[in-house]
Amino acid sequence: MLRLLVLEGNSRSGRRRIAQTAGATPGESYADLLRTLAPQAAVDIYLGTDEGASSPQPIDAYHGVAITGSSLNIYQCEAELMRQIEFVREVFARGIPMFGSCWGLQLAAVAAGGEVGLNPAGREVAFARKITLTTEGHLHPMHARRAAAFDAPAIHSDVVTRLPADTVITARNAICEVQAAEIRFGRGVFWGVQYHPEYRLHDVASVIRRYGQTLVDEGFFADLAELERYAADLSALEADPKRRDIAWRLGLDADIVSDAIRQTELANWVSFLECK
Repeated sequence: MLRLLVLEGNSRSGRRRIAQTAGATPGESYADLLRTLAPQAAVDIYLGTDEGASSPQPIDAYHGVAITGSSLNIYQCEAELMRQIEFVREVFARGIPMFGSCWGLQLAAVAAGGEVGLNPAGREVAFARKITLTTEGHLHPMHARRAAAFDAPAIHSDVVTRLPADTVITARNAICEVQAAEIRFGRGVFWGVQYHPEYRLHDVASVIRRYGQTLVDEGFFADLAELERYAADLSALEADPKRRDIAWRLGLDADIVSDAIRQTELANWVSFLECK
């Protein structure tokens, strides 16, 4: 039986804040999706930021470790994130395959010797547009069945600024040079994306509402009323994916609206584990 561990990247306060708008913590949502993609799998959650926390089973009991997004900034060097870096280094050392979204990619990059910083191009909000596969990305199993260019849910202001030694960039766009990558370190291999294949439109709407005035101040929305209309459109499209009027107005194609296409990289990672 496949046994998977989800590393929750958020602090206790961050988890509580996200659950208030999204209805679940990132770790809970990630675990639920993994159970959908692999119905026979056992999926546990590890609260890696919490002092004294430990994984429900010994690390070697797991066939793979998935890492959520996070509201933390890895360059702040807080104890909550240092514990996660050490955990990821241990997983690398034990040769257990990993997958990570957004924070997960940044965490693995730093654990393997890379660096993360603020994106000079600014924040990427709601959707990363025109992500393109590199030559290596076209051949990588993480992106199997992906189009050469696609959009994906995203929210981040930090990016990988220096790659670890044994890293291959598999996707990029105009805002972020490292939209997806494979990192090898120690005995382990990590597949990661800067975007969020695990996000539903509901999650994107929740993120936008949570950031609120910050996105208005940064010029993404004229005011909070416009922000709410955008979030409401996303929620309506989630409820009825056939709302072509909303998808057209927001410029959202099947790579966003279709669960199967949006979840491509995570589903491919699960398939990789099942074939090992």
